[in-house]
Amino acid sequence: MALALVAATVAAAAASAKVRPDAEGPARVLVLGDSVFNAFNHVESAAKLMNNRQSTIFATQGCQRLLHEGCMDFAKLSALQQLRRHAGKFTDVVVIGTGYNDRIGPDFKQAVIAITDEARTQGVDVLWVTYRIAGNVRGKSRVLNEQLARFDKKIDNLHVADWDTFSRDTDGWFRDDNVHLITRGAIGLAQLLNTSLAPILAARDAAAATTP
Repeated sequence: MALALVAATVAAAAASAKVRPDAEGPARVLVLGDSVFNAFNHVESAAKLMNNRQSTIFATQGCQRLLHEGCMDFAKLSALQQLRRHAGKFTDVVVIGTGYNDRIGPDFKQAVIAITDEARTQGVDVLWVTYRIAGNVRGKSRVLNEQLARFDKKIDNLHVADWDTFSRDTDGWFRDDNVHLITRGAIGLAQLLNTSLAPILAARDAAAATTP
């Protein structure tokens, strides 16, 4: 997210993806996200909370956009490019936490279709996280969430995790902008992702068990 508060802090952590420490073979989950999700690169307890439930790769990048180069010079790869770059490195679900830097309307529709199509080609599901309706992204987030809800009804490999609802009425989760995360917020996000991933992974395991 292109907010001045975090612009100076995201560049250093954005250079490379953070992979689970027990990286033998492909992970089950790939997490893509902008500077909100980049908290996983700073809050080790949150990353560990996810890895304890399912092996996870964190490829977050401040200022990341969905289909285009990011909003600052250091953000070269889009979420779609990261998804393609990690093909074969994970097996089940890609989590999308990018979009605050993108345009609403046709651009977002194009991005959702492109990312879910690429995920289908790779044989993985998509867990898309809603946007927090707060701060200076309040209006954009509301529209993006409405668009996302419509897509959720139409795209078979798309699932939605409602971060906006989950994070309401919380205390001590966010920076002053009420969007970017501090430690408790990153842990809360990890808890939501674990809960949302569990039924998707269980369904995939059940389907694999019945496949000849």
